[in-house]
Amino acid sequence: MASASGARLRPRERLVTGAEYRWVFRRGTRVDSATFLLVAAENRQGHHRVGLAAGRKVGGAVQRNRARRLLKESFRKSKQEAAGGLDLVLVAKREIVGRTQGEVEREFRECLRRLASRAAGRRGPAAPPRH
Repeated sequence: MASASGARLRPRERLVTGAEYRWVFRRGTRVDSATFLLVAAENRQGHHRVGLAAGRKVGGAVQRNRARRLLKESFRKSKQEAAGGLDLVLVAKREIVGRTQGEVEREFRECLRRLASRAAGRRGPAAPPRH
């Protein structure tokens, strides 16, 4: 159970419907890691939302549930680091099964950093300062 009042993953921070997942997969940017695939699309809600997926290739129900818990906790701990609003879908890979929470969190932060650098590259170089 989360101890800090703002540390919970609230219902408004979750992707729920299949249409929301499809929208992210169609419009999102993919960032691949060793243990999961992150797909991110901007939203206009002003806060981040997450959707989690772990298919049968990950393992049995226990392994899939653990994979989702690892990913959800990584999102929950890092959701304050990025500004704006993103819809994120995290798709677990088989390799996540033997990982610790710390390893998954490091990978998640690295994926967010790579996502931010891609977004900065699309916006182009900053304008030179005016004198």
